[in-house]
Amino acid sequence: MEVQQKGTVLLQFSADWCGPCKAMKSTTDKFQEKSEVMFQKIDVDTENIIAKEYGVRSIPCFIVLKDGGQVARRLGIQSLDQLLELVK
Repeated sequence: MEVQQKGTVLLQFSADWCGPCKAMKSTTDKFQEKSEVMFQKIDVDTENIIAKEYGVRSIPCFIVLKDGGQVARRLGIQSLDQLLELVK
């Protein structure tokens, strides 16, 4: 898997076994409907090298990239409004 490096991207680091990550599904689905920002979900179990590169230690973890550089990070369950605000 490659992380999108152009424009603004919201990365969600998660895992199939993570309850809070599963709880975020409907929120991230709505985020994709309402936002033009690229969204990428990254499974920390299968993509552990990428998770390590970004220093992810807790999930769910949301990281915003702008042209490949990290500009924001939030941990835990987020509301739709919080995600939309995060990518502004």
